[in-house]
Amino acid sequence: RQPCALNGCVGFRPTTGRYSQVGITPISHTRDTAGPMARNVADIALLDSLIAGGDVLAPKPAGTLRLGIAHYFWQALDEEVSQLAHAAVDRLRAAGVTLVSVDMPGLEEANAAVSFPVVMHEGKHDLIDYLQAHETGLTLEDIVAHIASPDVRAIFEHGIVPALIPDSNGDPIPLPPLYQEAISQGLGRLLALYEQTFSDHHLDALIFPTSPVVAPLANDEVSSTENFARLIRNVDPGSNARLPGLTLPVGFGATSGLPVGLEIDGLPGCDAQILATGATLERILGQ
Repeated sequence: RQPCALNGCVGFRPTTGRYSQVGITPISHTRDTAGPMARNVADIALLDSLIAGGDVLAPKPAGTLRLGIAHYFWQALDEEVSQLAHAAVDRLRAAGVTLVSVDMPGLEEANAAVSFPVVMHEGKHDLIDYLQAHETGLTLEDIVAHIASPDVRAIFEHGIVPALIPDSNGDPIPLPPLYQEAISQGLGRLLALYEQTFSDHHLDALIFPTSPVVAPLANDEVSSTENFARLIRNVDPGSNARLPGLTLPVGFGATSGLPVGLEIDGLPGCDAQILATGATLERILGQ
């Protein structure tokens, strides 16, 4: 979904575990998955059926769809993103899609409890195991020494390698206890919040702007922690909950001329239904 939302194409994150990860350099086995990128939903649905098996479902009638709008994903948007995303939702509503306002209390906190603890802990151990399994002759320290991006190298040197993570005051604390808490309880709490929301409101999917911003300039600040956090803000909870998600292009900013994407997320295992829903939205939005 990222970078597709920034590039005007269709991007799909399948339910974690739907596709094999064999041969793919790992970041985090808990949340890693390959993600197809294509020009349209039909191409992704075909590829998904070939990889995972099963039939490509027909697009769903617009009048049968119920999509949830949670405030968390619709705040702090760039003006261009806000205008295009709201205009797209208006077109969906006019076509007969039911849009439902939903509350997801505690989503930000539930996501924060698993996001960086999981990826930083597993980012170390999964990469070590990968290097050894493929008999590369390289150590983790060898890899870190050749990281070209200053911000990524800093994360490895000060966080992943020493197994430390900053607390709310910015002070480093041991990572392993937070990881164990995230795996044993945090992931379940996050997924349960999604499951409760879908059940309470009889949703087919949640819908929201994939990225709160259009593509930033490739300057010295582009890889800052603040920029990275904003770029992944809306996609991160679904990744951590291991949900299937699909981003669709909805137009170009009037001032920047850059693409804006709209995402739908479903519950784990609903991949084919999300793609069928995406095909309907794609037809309505006309991108």
